[in-house]
Amino acid sequence: MNEIEKFKEKLKDKGYKLTTQRRAILDVILENRDKHLSSEEIYDLVRLKYPEIGLATVYRTLQVFEELDIVYKLNFDDGRNRYELNHNENHQHHHLICLKCGAVIEMEGDLLE
Repeated sequence: MNEIEKFKEKLKDKGYKLTTQRRAILDVILENRDKHLSSEEIYDLVRLKYPEIGLATVYRTLQVFEELDIVYKLNFDDGRNRYELNHNENHQHHHLICLKCGAVIEMEGDLLE
């Protein structure tokens, strides 16, 4: 089962459909899986293909995705929530953030165990 089908199944199990808007938002997250995008950045990227989509739709969709463990909401203390794809529920990692340039480095493994 590919990732899209896996996420579609998660949505279906909780009574949601993979609408055009949800698919567009999911596509942006998948295409930028190596980044930690804010909701506003996701909105800007989705609007390139779907200019009619609203910011409120992006917020609501991200909330649903978070509730279903499709994405993680992250707080890097920069005033914006950021989102990361949950591609493996058993995968654990941490984030190091450069205080000078804001670069984010992912550290594999559970450092707290």
